[in-house]
Order: sequence, then C-alpha cells, then structure tokens
Amino acid sequence: MIITILSKHFLKTEKLLYNFYAEQLAKDQLQKLLSAQQKWAWVGYAIIPVMVLIRSSLVALCLSIGVFFYDIERKIPFKRFFRIALMGEFVLVLVGLFKFGYFYFIKTDYNLQDLQQYYPLSYINFLDRENLQPWLIYPLQTLNLFEVAYFLVLVYGVHKLLQNKFIKSLEMVALSYGTGMLIWMGLIMFLILNMT
Repeated sequence: MIITILSKHFLKTEKLLYNFYAEQLAKDQLQKLLSAQQKWAWVGYAIIPVMVLIRSSLVALCLSIGVFFYDIERKIPFKRFFRIALMGEFVLVLVGLFKFGYFYFIKTDYNLQDLQQYYPLSYINFLDRENLQPWLIYPLQTLNLFEVAYFLVLVYGVHKLLQNKFIKSLEMVALSYGTGMLIWMGLIMFLILNMT
C-alpha cells in the first residue's frame, strides 16, 4: 500500500491520466472522471490486502494439493502453506519498489502506457511492445526474475516444512504452483482475447 501511495504522489499518475484522456474526452467529462477517481481512491487501497490474501490463499491451495498428491503421510495444516505463500509475497513487494525506482530515478519521461506495461527484470522489456498482440503481454511480463525468486522461496518453504530433499520440493512446487500459474495465465489470456 505504501508503494501505491508513493507511486500515486511522486509519479504523478493523475497528470498521466489527464494527458491520456485529454484527447478522448471533453474537459468536463475528464474532470468528472478524475474527481470520481479521487473520491473512490480508498477502494483501491482497501483492495490491496484483499488481493494479497486471495493470491496467497490460491498459492497455498496449489501447494497443499501438490503435497496431497505426493502422498505425504502426515497431515499438514493449510495455515503452514499459507505462511509460505505470504513469505513469497515479500518478493513481489520488491517488484513495486523496483518499478517505482525505475520511473522516479531512471526513466523520468514516461506516459501512462509505459507505467502500466513496464515490469522490472522481465522478458517483455527486451521486446517491442508495439508489435505484440495484447494477449501476449501478461505472459511475457510473468517471465521475470522476481517470479523465479518467488518460486524459489516457495520451494525453500516447502523444503523446510516437509524436511525432504530440495529437489523433491522443487518438483512438488513446479507441478503444483506451476500448474496453477499456467491455468491462471491461460484464464487471463482468454479474458484479454475476449475483451479486445
């Protein structure tokens, strides 16, 4: 939430929105849009912890299903998997910090589309976004070093939880979380295809 607040104030997102919609909307429509956004900004801040809880719960569910299918004899409470997924969320906080730092210190001349589509240390940064289909943007953003670090945090957490070989934990997380991630990316790509 702090990164979101910092980005809103220091990266001047309101000015970017104004510039983006200035050609598309009349001035009074634009003022209504910006005032409505300011009025409902608290909803965006309130959704952040809810989204973290949902994402962590889904990852924990994937991990617990993966452990279930590997026929581990002992019963492990869901909250332990949830704790592992929450530890991984700290890696994703670094994404926001890197993104904020990039636009605040390095690339100071940017537009709204740059701010929305940039993902630090991602494969998409090496490609020309203008020539990409919209449904390819999300999966290419997902191919990044932070996702690898998140995956390794999950592997380490499962390894410590189950007290098994690291390679076995790697396999379990790859099959459980990896499958969940592929399903999620497929869903997002399907939705983008239907909206464009």
